[in-house]
Amino acid sequence: DGPLRDAVLRAKRPAGSRVVAALAALLVHRHAESLRTAGACCVVPVPMHWWRRSLRGADTADDLAACVAVRIGLPVMRVLVRRRATRVQNELPAEERPRNVDGAFLARRRLRGGRVILVDDVMTTGATLAACCRALAAAGAGGVDVAVVARADSPGSVDDDA
Repeated sequence: DGPLRDAVLRAKRPAGSRVVAALAALLVHRHAESLRTAGACCVVPVPMHWWRRSLRGADTADDLAACVAVRIGLPVMRVLVRRRATRVQNELPAEERPRNVDGAFLARRRLRGGRVILVDDVMTTGATLAACCRALAAAGAGGVDVAVVARADSPGSVDDDA
């Protein structure tokens, strides 16, 4: 809500790189200890489908993950891909969101037991993040910690999966 919501929405635009950097700094500042002591080997962004990325001209989760990774001294690994275009989550009722993203993500390589920090801008119902966690676990992740800038109060209040 308020200024944070406005910042997240600005970060989703092609000229939003400064806002993304500020949001990453805020996220790391607020959760520095838990991010640094998570035992993670890398930071992984929630992937956007290539078609949606080309239409939008920006990939907030990818940019955010890159900024977070630099700030906590870990590599960013773009391990996940979105295998198919899905409907935008905020267009769907909460009960349909898990089915929309079921099987939509695939890890491009094995993780060999490493723990990862999965990064996205907003979490609403958690369906997208849960689907990504399943794909990372199937690829051998030893654990997944999730880092998001904001949690939407109600489904559809901010686009958490565009």
